[in-house]
Order: sequence, then structure tokens, then C-alpha cells
Amino acid sequence: MTMQRFPDWPRRLHLLVESSKAVTFDWGRYNCGLFVARWIRECTGVDLSAPYVGKCSDEASAEALFLNGHQDLGSFAAAIAAANGMPEVAPTLARRGDVVWVDNLTTYGALGVVNLDARFAVCMSEQGTKRVHLQRWRRAWRVG
Repeated sequence: MTMQRFPDWPRRLHLLVESSKAVTFDWGRYNCGLFVARWIRECTGVDLSAPYVGKCSDEASAEALFLNGHQDLGSFAAAIAAANGMPEVAPTLARRGDVVWVDNLTTYGALGVVNLDARFAVCMSEQGTKRVHLQRWRRAWRVG
């Protein structure tokens, strides 16, 4: 399957970032993976979240989900990306709207979306969305 971005994807990215600013991280309802899956759905119409919605409610159940057969959150994301035709690229080659796995100084890191200002990815945090500079991106995948 090859994903195609909708022509108005920059507007959609802006709206996603704006609408998520005040939403706080929640393991069961709006974690970094669901944030990224929402972006992919908004950008391409492809819903990657269906197998994962409602599968975790706290940190322990989320960890059990993404570490099941995977080394870390990045390898979990890589498996989903590969299964959905999202090629991995060097983090330095990630473009606006691509997905990245970042070192956000937490145990697991976080998944985020490269913002319209391509020096930063937007990730979920306890205080809404946060920008993470490209120097902390560890893996990246093309979206459309």
C-alpha cells in the first residue's frame, strides 16, 4: 500500500497541531502513537490506530503492547511503518509531515510529526504538544 497525502496536508497539519495544544497526554486516550496515527489519518485517510485503540490504559499496558516482540518504541513504530509502506529515512532527511521517534528525555522516547517548521517535531506531553528539535530525532519514516 502506498499512502498519498491529501493536497491540503499543510493546512491539516496546522489544524492538528493547533487542536492538540491543550490536549494532555493520556496512555489510553491520546498518547504519542495515537497522535501520530491521527496525523496519518488526517493526512492520507489511512487509519493505523484501529488495532491499538482501547488496548492500553496506563504505562504498564502501553509498554506491554509496544514491547511485545520489539526492542523499543522505535522498533514497534518501524514494524508498523514497514507494514504500511512508509519507508524509513535518516532523521536528517525527514520532511514536514513525516513521523519521527525522538529522544524526549523519557524512558521510551516519543513518536511525533515533523512540524511545518521542519527543525522541530511535535509530540504529545503532559502539558499538551511540545516541540522537539531535530537533534533529538532518532528514527524517521515517510508519510505519503
